[in-house]
Amino acid sequence: MKSFVLVFLLLSANIVQAHQPDLSNLMIYEQNGKYLLVVKSSITAFEGEIDYLFGKNAYKSPEEFQLLVIKHFQKNCNVVINNENIKLINPKVILGHETTLFAELSNVPKKISSIDVKNTLFKDMPVSLCELILTLNALPQKQYLLNNVNNYEVKLQLENNSWSVVEDASPNTTFILLVIGVLILSASIAAVIINRKRKLFPKLYFNT
Repeated sequence: MKSFVLVFLLLSANIVQAHQPDLSNLMIYEQNGKYLLVVKSSITAFEGEIDYLFGKNAYKSPEEFQLLVIKHFQKNCNVVINNENIKLINPKVILGHETTLFAELSNVPKKISSIDVKNTLFKDMPVSLCELILTLNALPQKQYLLNNVNNYEVKLQLENNSWSVVEDASPNTTFILLVIGVLILSASIAAVIINRKRKLFPKLYFNT
């Protein structure tokens, strides 16, 4: 049941991500001997958080906005490996319709047995969902959904070459996740219907 809920939510999130500022992705992967962390979401999501926390007049240029995003990131994204806090260094923000934030994980242990990831970058957005993806060399891939029910955090333990959740969701959490997934899917269907009606009856929508 839990695996079905996770797959259902991920599929639903992919359908509406291009138009839904409440959805984001966080990927941790290994490349050329370096461990990298990438956060992707719409520019609307980043702007919403920065405007809410710092005020709309807190920045006057893209560069100032990027600095505020990095400041917010450093306070709201944490990675713990083998019970050791990992520093996220050299953060960089690339602005666009889909805005991307890069950072490098410093002093990662050679042998990884556990990972704790917490990402509250978009916790102030309603029904905020973040898809976590782990893609590390010689380790199994893992996907997990971070949300306000699990406080945007997951603790993973490597057992028998497979990631297991140390503190898993309760039965009530499973039900809540399913409800959230249904709401997201309903929103995407409604958006498609509205767009079709606008194409069929343009005068009705543009004259009102």
